[in-house]
Amino acid sequence: MPEPRRLGDVLAGTLKGVTSGDQARAYSAWLRAVGPEVAAATRPRRFARGQLTVGCESSVWANELTYLTAIILEKMAVIDPDHPVKRLRFEAVGPSPGQGSEAPASNLQRGRRKLTDTELDEALRRAAELGDEGLGAAVRAALAAALERPREESP
Repeated sequence: MPEPRRLGDVLAGTLKGVTSGDQARAYSAWLRAVGPEVAAATRPRRFARGQLTVGCESSVWANELTYLTAIILEKMAVIDPDHPVKRLRFEAVGPSPGQGSEAPASNLQRGRRKLTDTELDEALRRAAELGDEGLGAAVRAALAAALERPREESP
């Protein structure tokens, strides 16, 4: 029978892959490059084959950001020279949850258990302890999107 191992040792490789994967790096570079105002009106939706698709709260945001693509990509390269994003695509998906209107039905959670306030507080606390503000911002953004709540600042 194999020797028992600490859970942290077992999960270390998996967690490193989650926090250093191309999608995580793309989302983090996006959030750090655009800043809080743009991040509040947008959400990274998916990353595939070098293209980061970003959902925008309106077609005006999507159009404006399309014109700023080259500048955003340059800023992302300064922040993280090895980031994996080669192209940006913007989609108008409606307001982010918590910004005054209901989320579209396609964005509603389907059969997933919602986090309790205690679980959410713990997740936000752990995001603050990551030691990488960009990654912490990406985790908070992911929590906000998953919970359909406005983004909260770390404690």
